[in-house]
Amino acid sequence: RGSNKNTLSVDLVRLSLTFKGDRGEWLSRKGAQLTDCDEMSAWTSKIRPGGWYELWSFALGGSSVALGIGFMEPSCKVNMHKGFIEFNPNKVAGDKRFWRLLEKLAPCVSHARLKRFDLAYDLPTSRLDCRLSKDRRMYKSVISNGITEYLGVKNTPGYVKVYDKAAEMNLSGVLTRIELTCDGEWDAGQVVAHWPQVHAWHSDESTRDWVRVVGIMLAEKSERGEEVETLINMLGRGSRPKVREYLRTPLVRLPEGAAALVLAEAHGWCARFE
Repeated sequence: RGSNKNTLSVDLVRLSLTFKGDRGEWLSRKGAQLTDCDEMSAWTSKIRPGGWYELWSFALGGSSVALGIGFMEPSCKVNMHKGFIEFNPNKVAGDKRFWRLLEKLAPCVSHARLKRFDLAYDLPTSRLDCRLSKDRRMYKSVISNGITEYLGVKNTPGYVKVYDKAAEMNLSGVLTRIELTCDGEWDAGQVVAHWPQVHAWHSDESTRDWVRVVGIMLAEKSERGEEVETLINMLGRGSRPKVREYLRTPLVRLPEGAAALVLAEAHGWCARFE
């Protein structure tokens, strides 16, 4: 948590697991007894290279833990020595049942490796005062519980999501979240290099909607290398400086050393199994 009330956290962790001996088959038989969860679901998949033979979901409060057993090799052979576990530490780490589940899994695991994690950065800023810069990747915008912007391909490294966290959680005040999906092999420098270009500013009640809209549109045109001064000069003298402010809004940057701290936190979950 920064001095400016910004908060950085690990929002999701996915670990690749290697099971000892016949422990994969044992987990397959004993999955229903691993934890006293609120609800348990299990699926057995058809043979599909790259998929998982068994998928378990353990509901804990308002979240869940996913466990995969039996990786399907390109040859279509099911490798019961491989598995994965995925969870949101922010939502399950306070539940004693989650820790009991890890205690039962740990003796079955010979190695755990960080596959991916989501880095979440919360800003005490209105979603209307944030803009995500586009690049050549797939972009999508959705209007539901505020404005949500997506950049990249879901569940792949570099995927970005910017949304109104206050609206999603039905909180009073303003809160915008920036999420970045990170590869478990990245170092701190690569996390920083993949951090999205999100512009944030502060507007007050006197800021008119059309000023914000025109300012954002012209800022996007300027980023694409298009000429905007002619359009700005068509505005009234009082409006020009207000609109130009949107071309100068600063980027949201990760605090110094934050990437290394987040990496240490994410990798720390591997140690729970080793």
